Amino acid sequence: MLLHCQIVGHGPKPLLAFHGIGQDHRCFLPLVNVLEEQYTFYLFDLPFHGNSPAMDTEKLSMAEWKALINAFLGTHQLQTFSVAGFSMGGKFALATVQLFSEQIESCWLLAPDGITESPWYRLATRFWISKKLFKFFVRNVGNLKKLANPLVKLGLVEKSAVKFAQSTLSTPEQRERVYRSWIGFSTIRPDMPAVAATILQYNIELRLFLGKFDALLPASYVEPLTKRIHASQPIILPAGHHRLIEKVAVWFAENSTCK
Repeated sequence: MLLHCQIVGHGPKPLLAFHGIGQDHRCFLPLVNVLEEQYTFYLFDLPFHGNSPAMDTEKLSMAEWKALINAFLGTHQLQTFSVAGFSMGGKFALATVQLFSEQIESCWLLAPDGITESPWYRLATRFWISKKLFKFFVRNVGNLKKLANPLVKLGLVEKSAVKFAQSTLSTPEQRERVYRSWIGFSTIRPDMPAVAATILQYNIELRLFLGKFDALLPASYVEPLTKRIHASQPIILPAGHHRLIEKVAVWFAENSTCK
């Protein structure tokens, strides 16, 4: 399997970036506009997204991800590089740090998945019967809405999370993408103790950005990493989940010494 990758910018520092669910490489263009002099961006379309194909197997393993990135690095003759991941892409950035520790210079995580696994995600993707239920609800959105409303009233699910689900499940194509991505990427599970040890051992620069109004990723979700790396505390920006990349671009523009 080959992933589509858009190469933009002309700076001396290579950076591999991985987008969130339902997006493609274009979500990082606000960052490119600010940092194109400092970085050459390798913007990936993950499987089922953008111009990349579906996977040949149901699930993508860590070993397969390592082989894919290793082949990419060889093709583009990259020895050292940085990574960035937004939302779902965060788990791919973290997995890359774990697997290519000696080659990573910096890691930017924007409201990242992969540090704390949501109980709902675990339930939907780990067990045979719950996967069947997840598939049913994703493909029958009306029933999902009926289930979501009482969960919101009980305080078990954030209203903004329901809105996010509705926006990413509005068409049959989107529903199929979400289902296959959730199941397919469920085996990309970075080991947080190993990742933290790697970051400390190889002095990898870690930048962690969170949205102040992001109900999809609470600040507590990043603590399994930040508690192990006390020097890397999150940068909290005035944004929800969807506008965070834009706010991170503004932050870099205003903090030119951090580029």
